[in-house]
Amino acid sequence: MKKAIAYFFSILIVLLFASVFLVSCKAKQPLRETSEKTVINYDSIYRSKISIKNKAINDSLLIVIGKVKTERKECDSVCQIAIDRLLSQLNTKKTSGDNSYSVFYDPGKNTLNLNSVIGETKSDTVTLFRYITKTITLSTHKDVPVETPLPKWQLYLMIFGAGTIGYLFVKLTIFIRSKIPT
Repeated sequence: MKKAIAYFFSILIVLLFASVFLVSCKAKQPLRETSEKTVINYDSIYRSKISIKNKAINDSLLIVIGKVKTERKECDSVCQIAIDRLLSQLNTKKTSGDNSYSVFYDPGKNTLNLNSVIGETKSDTVTLFRYITKTITLSTHKDVPVETPLPKWQLYLMIFGAGTIGYLFVKLTIFIRSKIPT
């Protein structure tokens, strides 16, 4: 029975030391080196406004209608009456907004009057100005391994700890062998 207990404890000690040597602290993760490059593009559009304004136009035209003269006097008077009757029917007037025109016959002065009024016009040309900013960010990353040396105090503690574990292992082995009968 004592031999079985001794083997059990020796297996436990071997497992303890195996776990100490096989399980270690996780190493530091490698640093990620990232670099960002920002490209900014500027663009602009110019806006201008051009206004062209024309003034109103008043126009009139007087056409003098002459007397009809042929070789026959009877025919002259009949033709003149027919022309006067026809021209008196030309009295018209049209208006649209600021624009208008009129045509009328004045039998006393024997003239045909044409009057036109064209309102003022305005022409606008607009050019737009825009300021456009386009930002592009290019990013890259790569892993950089971390190799930092241990400080001296940690190195001394590791050596001291390993020596202590070795000393305890030797003492425990001697103790267990002394208890096991040969």
